[in-house]
Amino acid sequence: MKLMGMVLLLPLICFGASVDRTLAAPDSNISGLAWGEGRLWCLDENTSQAYGLNPVTGNVEVSFDFSGYSSYSPAGLTYYGGKLFGSFINGGSSTYVYWYTTSGSYGGSDCFC
Repeated sequence: MKLMGMVLLLPLICFGASVDRTLAAPDSNISGLAWGEGRLWCLDENTSQAYGLNPVTGNVEVSFDFSGYSSYSPAGLTYYGGKLFGSFINGGSSTYVYWYTTSGSYGGSDCFC
């Protein structure tokens, strides 16, 4: 996972930005990152687990299942208005967006078919 992080940060470094710190990934296949409520949020593609990381220590402060009651694979994550929104795809034409509170309560979904 550190290699993926370096690939994503490489353009920033090229434009004069510097890396403040690196954090170990909390799972094996992170497919989404978001920032909100003072935490770095990660979503794992294989396990559908969401993790809220302390941005200084990298410790997992919150984790919960983010499967959206679906067998689709998570492909992205964003934070907005106190909620986490995850996109889930089935490899075909359907995409679902599920949202959860940052404490792990399921809020709903919408289909973009």
